[in-house]
Formats: sequence, structure tokens, C-alpha cells
Amino acid sequence: MKHTVKATWMRGGTSKCWVFERSALEVPGFTTDEVLLRLFGSPDPRQIDGVGGGSSTTSKAVILSPSEEPGVDVDYTFAQVGIDQAVVDWGSNCGNCSAVIAPYALKHGWVDAIDGQVTVHIRNTNTGQLLVERMNLDGTQSAEFIPGVPFPGQAVEIGFLDPAGGTTGQLLPAGEALSTLQVAGNGTQPGFEAEATLIDAGAPVVIISAAQAGLDAVDFADWPAQALTESERLERIRRAGAVAMGLAGSAEAAQRAIPKLAIAQAPDPGGDEGDFRVMMLSMGAPHPALAITGSVALTMAARKRGTIIANLLSTEPGEVLRMQTPAGQIQTWQRQIEGRTAVGTTRTARELAEAQLSFDPVAPPEVQATAMLAGEPALAPASAQLLDDPPPHKRRTVFASVAAFAALGLGATLLGGGLLNPPATTADGDYAGETLEMVIPLAEGGGTDTWARFVGQELVHDIPGEPGFAPINEAGGEGITGSNRFASSAADDGTELLVSTATTVVPWVLDRDVVRYSFDKLEPVLVNGTGGVIYARAAAGVDGVKDLVDRKKPLVFGGITATGLDLTTLVAFDLLEADISATFGFEGRGPVNLALQRGEVDIDYSTTSSYHSAVEPLAEEGSATVLMSFGQLDENGEVVRDPNFPDAPTVVEVYEELYGKAPSGPKLEAYKTLLGLTYTYQKGLWAPKDAPEEAVELLRESAHQLSEDKEFNDKAEDVLGGYPIVADENLSQRVKDAYTVTEETKGYVTALLKDSYGIEID
Repeated sequence: MKHTVKATWMRGGTSKCWVFERSALEVPGFTTDEVLLRLFGSPDPRQIDGVGGGSSTTSKAVILSPSEEPGVDVDYTFAQVGIDQAVVDWGSNCGNCSAVIAPYALKHGWVDAIDGQVTVHIRNTNTGQLLVERMNLDGTQSAEFIPGVPFPGQAVEIGFLDPAGGTTGQLLPAGEALSTLQVAGNGTQPGFEAEATLIDAGAPVVIISAAQAGLDAVDFADWPAQALTESERLERIRRAGAVAMGLAGSAEAAQRAIPKLAIAQAPDPGGDEGDFRVMMLSMGAPHPALAITGSVALTMAARKRGTIIANLLSTEPGEVLRMQTPAGQIQTWQRQIEGRTAVGTTRTARELAEAQLSFDPVAPPEVQATAMLAGEPALAPASAQLLDDPPPHKRRTVFASVAAFAALGLGATLLGGGLLNPPATTADGDYAGETLEMVIPLAEGGGTDTWARFVGQELVHDIPGEPGFAPINEAGGEGITGSNRFASSAADDGTELLVSTATTVVPWVLDRDVVRYSFDKLEPVLVNGTGGVIYARAAAGVDGVKDLVDRKKPLVFGGITATGLDLTTLVAFDLLEADISATFGFEGRGPVNLALQRGEVDIDYSTTSSYHSAVEPLAEEGSATVLMSFGQLDENGEVVRDPNFPDAPTVVEVYEELYGKAPSGPKLEAYKTLLGLTYTYQKGLWAPKDAPEEAVELLRESAHQLSEDKEFNDKAEDVLGGYPIVADENLSQRVKDAYTVTEETKGYVTALLKDSYGIEID
């Protein structure tokens, strides 16, 4: 009963999608929904047994076929495949994924290039929208960059033909450019009026001003984080807009995804932020860039007198409109194509892989459960007939698949009697039948994400009852977005934990306005440290620590952000009175390391995990000099040598070498505080303060047991860098001491950032 399904993995814009030809998904006995869910590994937050990537931008399917409609080359259906639910959403288009169609159609001979240009006419079956895509093949657009994607791709110009009123039948469904919405109260908050532009072009969108959203006094870079604190209020505005647009009979009946909400503001005068700033929310979460369909609506709103967007513009819009998003500037255009109004933008696309995906059928739940209890394999009946494709415009929940996948996912529970006996609660010493969710407030694939997934997967095996494990990435706002959400709505039964790292700790230390979480209102489950070294370019005239001071020309430090992990290094430089200037904005330590090798910066630091690959080779060849380690805090709160760098003096020892005495005073206390927070206790797992004490103690005891497991520590050498997990009986007090930041330290750090680097904390 095994089947294989041919597919192509492609990046389109800021999304990744699996591209299928329509016939490839016609598996006898299964609907297209069931095939996609099984291929993507849903329902499962990790999609571990399928090709989904565990996030909305990587759980998308593009289904293509040559069109039989005159004047149309390709029929295109988009499917948003559910992740932790067995749901396939067929109700909308994805503009980013649309970018893959032209290169795919050209490669498979559905269209031909004429004079070095490819033009593809497309019908989106979800919405009925007609699109025109163009690619130049002369090489000038084969390696373009777009905001939100670090690598180049083939440029694809995407135009939406006559996009006005695709859903409601009117560009302005409320009949006016500016509407006053009556926003209902919610039981605790009263109702209010909100001014909005309601527009339907590409997709229905509710547009409000930054002032209406409560963001007008907030730095644009902080909008994604701050918007979460206003999420309930913004959602009420969006739902009121849905009613006013005729998309729902009541606010309660409004769909989660339609309409979208956009927040707009005029740019700062004299800056290079384009025509206006905008942030869009999708499914309640801030979008880092823009949904392409949403950008079409914004473009048409800019050209409609009296709308919120038009009122922000300083001049009449030309053909090209420049929108500043949290991820960078996006340009759209409006022009005539083949005698019709077209609104569009340019995305990039790249083929990642061609594949034969394995489709293993899942039996109906009663067959699966019976087979599991009998210890026999369960297969779907071979006599089932080919079913029709699902109709467009509908969201379909596959109940049989839900039950079947649930039977698979709970196999161990079935065999252990978990369905015959209710699962124990987290407070009675057993997590059987539970799932431990781990909120990772940073993007997938980074160091913190790797650490959290590794530790979580190992930890659940030591927790009595062996709960399931579900890592959930909630990236945004330098880790603040997901941390804020956890603080406001995390489950308090011990099944949801927050991952912390220096990126999220430092903004809390600095009392940034956008931070809504507090570590003194969370319970530590475990902590784990790291270390690092400071090194410099030998060609900059640095042979040893004495070359840090009394310089004719300051050494240039390459930084990511002064309010993250870099802060500990900046305080170290200030403590040593080193002659340092700084340039910030690098994407990571890797790019800084490369800049140092090119001579663009002079001094840098590396954490232990990157030292052997990034720094040690440079030191061995003599192009870089390792100056010192940050050190570690001992149990008495004193700085001692890092066991991974036993031959490198600590920052404190370097001070003594330079000045012949031990350091003291506010600078030293600030350094020790930040060293503890960002290195000795850099990463941690935290439970809500209200979680049952029995559950928190059980998690700590399990983590302590894991920390003493030799097999685990051998396996963890590369991920943890030789720094132990700490979860002993003194953890709570130790962490409380480390996370106590005096007002003197906060004042010193704030003054340092303002006076030395021109950075004011809000």
C-alpha cells in the first residue's frame, strides 16, 4: 500500500512550499487533504514524520497543472497545510508561493521564453484571481535579494489583474474611504470607536493608524513586540471590520485569517523609509514583512483619496510605491498590463530539491486501534476508490484523519492503558499522557533553538510518564514577542515552559518598555551556561592585552546589537578602559568573524561553541590574537577562569595586569552581573510562577537526573560546549541571586549605552 508522490521543493518569496502537479496527488482511496496531511506529517507540532517544517511559512503546498482555459497557461491551487491540526485550508492564495509558478512552468515546458522573457498567465483556483508573471532570462535578474531572505534568487514579477473586490465585490466594501467601526466590549474592557479603511484588493484588509493601534509613541523596530501587548484590542478591531465589510454576521463569527489587519504610519521626515511604514498582522501575529495579497490592498488604498494610507503620503504616489516593513523595504507597482489594471511586486524564487515523497496510508481509527492492541500492522483497505479533489473556497477538517493520526500518536498510551484510564495530572508525580510544550522565542535553526530542542528531547525521557515533546518557535522582536506571549497566556499546569537566553534576558535587565515578562515572576527549571573569548586582528597591531589601551586609533568592534549579548563585551571594554569604537548591525557572529578576516573590524568575541571553528584556526595561523576569556562566576559570585579556556586570563585578570590592582566599583559589579546573566546562566527553562509546586520540583529533579547521566553528557558535548546543566536543590536561590540586578547597575549600563554608543533605552 505504499505510494510515492513526485514533488519539487521551492522557495517562493519569504515562504517555502512543496510543488505538486495535480495528477501526482491523485492517490486511490484518499482525498487530496488526506494525502497532503500525511506527506507533511500533520497533525504534529514538529511534523516530524513528514516534509512540513513546523511553521506556517514552511507548511504550504502549491498544486499546478496546465490550464485548458483560453488565455490562461497554468491553473494554480494553494493549500495551507495545518501543523498541529489535521486541517487543510483552501480558502486563500499565497502571493509569496505564487513566485514559483513561472520558473516551474518554464522548466517543465508549459511555456516558452520569447526574446529572453517569460510571460505566464495564471488562474488561482482558490479565489478566481488572474495573475501575470514575468521573468527576464538575460541574467540581470537571476541573483536578486528581497527583504526577509538572506540569499538571492530568480526575480519574478507578479501582477494581480483587476484585483479590486475579489472577495466582497467592491474595492471599498463599506462604501467609503474612511469608516468608523463600533468595536464591542469584551466583558472587562468597554467598547469603543475605531477609524479604519476597509479595502478588498488581493485580499480583504482592515487598515488602521499607528495611533489607533497604540503604537504611535513606539519605535518602529519595536512594533512586532509591542503589538502583542495590544493583541486582544487589535483583534476586536479586526473582527469589527469583518462585520462592516460583510464578511461575518457578528464579531464572534469572523474568520481567523480574513480580513487581515494592517497598521500604518508616516515615515520620519528626511529618512529613507519609503512612502510609509506598515506592519501587517496575520492570524493574530505580526508579519515580519508583508503578505503579498495584503500589499496589493495597501497599494490600491494609497491611490484612493481619503484612505488612511493616502492621508499619510506627502505626495501623490507614482507607479512605484515603497513600503517600510519590520523586515525591510518592499516596493509595489500599479500599471496597465494587456489593457487591464495590474498591481504587483517582485519576489524571488529558487528550486531547492526534487523528490519522491513516501506516502504511507493510515487506516481508519477503529482498524488502527484494533491492530495496535493486537500487535498487528494496520493498512487502509485496498478496495477504496479514487475520490474527487476538494472544492475551492472551503476549509475542510478531515475528521477521519484526526482520529487516525491521534491513534498513531497515542499508540504508547493505548498499549499502556492511557485511553482506558484517565491520564495523571502534572502535580501527582507523573506526566503520562501529557505533552511538554517548549516556547522558543527565537527563530528555528539558531543556537538557542538547537539547544532547546536537544535538551527538551532528552529531558522528556527522564520525566516520569515520558510526556510528548512539542517545541514551538515564536520568533520576533529579538525574542521579546514570544516571551511576552508566554508571560500573558502560558498554561500554568507545568506543561508549558519558556526558553530564555541572553537575547531575552538583557532587554529585561534594561527595563525596556516593550518587555512584559519578568524573570522574578517565573520559576527556573534548569539553567545552562556557556563561555567565550575576546580576540583581535593581529594586523591591527594587537599582540597582547596591553595593545588595548593608549592607542592612537581605536580598535573597531563589530556588533549585532548593543542591547543583546554584545552588552557584556561592551561593559568589559569599559571596565578595562580599552580604546574601542563600535559598529552594529551585523546579522551574527559569523559575519563579524568574516569582516575581521577582511580587515573591516578589529576586535570580536566568540562563544565556546564557535571557538574551535571560527577563532582557533586564525590564532594558529597568527592572524588573530586571543586576548582573554570572559570567565565564569563561581558559587560565591566571583570571576574565575573558564574550564574550557584554562590558559586564557579572565577580564578581571587582564585588568590587574594592565593596572596593577584588582578592579572594583560599579563597573565591576555590572560586569559580574551581566557575566552571570549572559554566560554562566545564559540559557534556561522556566515555568509560570503559578505552576504547581509539585510539577516544578518534578521537572527540576528530572533535569538534575539528566545532568548526572554520563551518556547524556557525552552526547551533549558539542551542543552544551562542556558546560553542565544545573538543576540542583539550590537552583532557585542561585538563580534568584544571579537575576537580582541593582538600580546602580541598571543606571550604569543605561549611561554607558547613551554616552558611549548613542543608544537610549525606552
